[in-house]
Amino acid sequence: MPTYSTPGVYVNEGTLSSLTPSFSGGTAAVFFGEAERGPTTVTAIDNWASYKRTYGDLKDAYDIGYAVYHYFANGGRTCYVVRVAASDAAIADNTSIEYYPNGDTGASSAATLFDADAISAGAWGNSLKINIVNGQQAYSDGTHGTFTVVITDGTTEVERWTEVSLDPNSSRYVGTVINTYSNYIVVSNVSTENATADNTFDTASTFSLANGSDGSAVADSDYTTAVDLLDPLEGMLLLNAVGNTSGTVITALVNKAAARGDSFVIVDPDKTDETLSSIQTTSSNFTNQSNGGYAAHYAPALKMVDPAKTGPGAIRVTYPGGAVAGLMVRTETQRSVAKAPAGFDADIRGAIGLVANLSNTDIGTLYDGSTPINAFKAVPGGGVVVYGARTLSRTATDKFIPVRRTLNYLKYSLKRVTDFAVFQPNDPNLWNRINLTVASFLGEFYRSGGLKGANASQAFYVVCNSTNNTAASIDQGIVNVEVGVALQYPAEFIVINLSQWTGGGNAAESL
Repeated sequence: MPTYSTPGVYVNEGTLSSLTPSFSGGTAAVFFGEAERGPTTVTAIDNWASYKRTYGDLKDAYDIGYAVYHYFANGGRTCYVVRVAASDAAIADNTSIEYYPNGDTGASSAATLFDADAISAGAWGNSLKINIVNGQQAYSDGTHGTFTVVITDGTTEVERWTEVSLDPNSSRYVGTVINTYSNYIVVSNVSTENATADNTFDTASTFSLANGSDGSAVADSDYTTAVDLLDPLEGMLLLNAVGNTSGTVITALVNKAAARGDSFVIVDPDKTDETLSSIQTTSSNFTNQSNGGYAAHYAPALKMVDPAKTGPGAIRVTYPGGAVAGLMVRTETQRSVAKAPAGFDADIRGAIGLVANLSNTDIGTLYDGSTPINAFKAVPGGGVVVYGARTLSRTATDKFIPVRRTLNYLKYSLKRVTDFAVFQPNDPNLWNRINLTVASFLGEFYRSGGLKGANASQAFYVVCNSTNNTAASIDQGIVNVEVGVALQYPAEFIVINLSQWTGGGNAAESL
């Protein structure tokens, strides 16, 4: 019997002996990658505008922005972004914004109004400039006046904080306003000088930030360190290290997904893989993953509409992980997590072609390879669709994406719906409540098409009674709940046996 130390609900996945192996799960994507600027912590992003405010607009050098853009364009909802930066990246700083507390504008009488640093590490901060403009309220003895902080990125004004004050009791206190709302700078060492009628701001000077650096090249270790930032997040997650095909990084993500039990990894191809053999070479980086059922590899890279450009040349070779994550959320919302995110209705919005021309034979070779690859297929009149639903595993239970993700969803959801039982009296009344709650949830999931069976009794069962809750387990504070489910498996191969007979035709379809 497993050892339990922290009170809570524990859901263990096991092999069923009696069965062959809706509400939205609120799935969110997590994108790891390099960005020009932005925090290196896990940051929630609700829409494209939110991403731009935090990490900057689309730039060809940073693929993560395109991944997030195509995630939302393909039906994604909330996502998280983890900017991966080099460990030696430096913040642009050393800017002391000055003013004259005694009215003497001589250089020797200047004092620090506040210190300003870029909000995040990187060379991007070296382009920031700060100007001070006089406010509406003048200084008087004992009363602070107001001033405006103008921030420019190069020659473009990006933020203007009006009518801020050095008065710490003011609702417009400069330290609170800027540090709470600015997407570009943080301030510190704010002046605590007493207000006098002679206080004068240095409105003639432009203060520039310096010393920001991107550091050395981002290493695999920077990614693997970033993976641990997922630990506080709750809910079902789709993980994508944008454009990263390192076996070390992918293994770290896959193992994290398996340890959580509620997450799934989307693995990108290499952009330069334009042949069957090169795609297979990249996929060999992910061979023999011990938790391969928690990940799927997609190839080749896609030719997609470039939202940063206009005209006939607005096409960009783009990693597909963001769009695939959006498709998964869209499919889950429209149908259920049990529906494979693949097929002729699984179109990739914004995709206009593939970097590699794959025949049906090539697609089959990739799909049934030692490391299964889900290929994209260009359908005349139908756009580009996902034409595969396999994980990196070749084991029956973990072979299909919808099966793995359904198990993830059920584990996450059953924990959530049984949280009420923690610290309740461990007796038949509690067991009955658990039975009813779990059966109600599974019944709803069955009716939404998530489980197979002619009726609910064939689709699932729940056991929580004296047969699996003995005096010994009660003494240990454990409530045992056994749940069996009949999962939906996707129909990958439609076989039609057609025989000719005089006067007509007869077809038999086998799924």
